[in-house]
Amino acid sequence: MDGIGTTHYPRAAFGQRDFLDLSPEIRKVPAGSVDGDAFVRAAPAYRDTEATAALRAYLEGDRPAQASPMERCVDRFLDGQLSEEELRAEYERLLKQELFGTMPDPAAPLSDWQKETATDFYSAFRRQILQAAAARNNAEGARYLTGEMDPQRSWSYYDSHWYYASEAAISAITAGAQSVAGEHGSSFTAPDYLAQGATDCYNFNTALRGDPFVAFDGRCVTDPDAVPPQGFRWFFEQGGDARSAIVRMDSLTITDEGGGETVLRYADAAFDPTDPSRARTWVSCTDEDGTSHWLSARFRFCDAIRTVADLVSFSEKDTPGATLLNRFLANLPARPGRQPVFTPPAGPGLDRRV
Repeated sequence: MDGIGTTHYPRAAFGQRDFLDLSPEIRKVPAGSVDGDAFVRAAPAYRDTEATAALRAYLEGDRPAQASPMERCVDRFLDGQLSEEELRAEYERLLKQELFGTMPDPAAPLSDWQKETATDFYSAFRRQILQAAAARNNAEGARYLTGEMDPQRSWSYYDSHWYYASEAAISAITAGAQSVAGEHGSSFTAPDYLAQGATDCYNFNTALRGDPFVAFDGRCVTDPDAVPPQGFRWFFEQGGDARSAIVRMDSLTITDEGGGETVLRYADAAFDPTDPSRARTWVSCTDEDGTSHWLSARFRFCDAIRTVADLVSFSEKDTPGATLLNRFLANLPARPGRQPVFTPPAGPGLDRRV
C-alpha cells in the first residue's frame, strides 16, 4: 500500500520513548497572513442551550429511547425492587463514578470542583425521584377523570403513597451523599431548594404542580411542608367546554314589591363535565387496621369555597386520625384551575350563588 515515507526523518527521544522529529518541516509565517477560516471551520451540532438540555435529558432520563442509570435506579426503587439501603449503596456507587471515573477512590479530600459536582449530581438525582413519583401519581389519577378532557378543564390527584416513597428515596440518597463526603474528610448539606425557587427539587408537594393541575399559588398543595396521612388519596376535577360559549344559569331569583323572594332553580347539583362552573371531589383514607373512609362532594365554584376542607370533613367518631386528615384537607385548593371562557355578568334577578 502506498503511503507517506517516514524513513528519512530523524527520531527524537522524549522520556523513555522516541518519536519522529518533524521539526525540519515546520515553517513559520507572519501572523495574519493565513486565513484560517479558509480551511478550518467548526459547525457545532448543538447550540449551548441545546447541549445543556441534551445533557440534562441524559442525566435525568428524559430521553424516551434511552434510560439513564439514574432513571433506572429510581424506577427500580419506586417499583419496590430496591430497598432504601440498596438505593443508598447504588447512589454512592454512581456518585463515586461521577467524581472519580474508573480510578480507585483517592484518599485526598474532595476538591471544590468535586464538591460542586457532588451537589449537582445530588440535585439531579433528587429531581428525578420527584419527577418519577409525580408521573406515577398523575398516571394513577387520570383513570378517575369523567368524560373527555378539554383545554378549559383542570384536575388534581394526590396519593400519599408517592409522597412517602419519594421521602424515603430522598433520605437514602442524602445519607449516601453524606457518607461519600465523610469518607473524604468533608461534609454534605442539601441546598435550600425553596430559597432558590427550585420547587421541583424540594419535595413531592412542590413537585406536583402545573398543568393539568389546579393552578393555585403554583402548587397542588398550598403548604409545601404539610404531611399527608398514610393511606390518603384525593381527587378533584373541574368541568369545561372550550367549544361552547353558552351562558348557563342554574337559578333565577325574583323579588316582589313587598321584598319577598322566589327562587327558580333550573339545574340540580349533579356534576357536568362540560360545565366550567361545576366540579367534584372525593377523599379517601385507609386506617392502619385496613378500614377505608370515603367522602365526596359535587359543587359549583363560589367565593365561600376555597379548600377541600370547606366541602368535606372527617369525624373523630369514625376516623381516629380525623384531626390530621382535616388539617391536610385545608391545604388542598378547591378553586378552578382555568377560568371559564365566558362569565355571565351579574344583573338584576340573576342569582349566581350556590
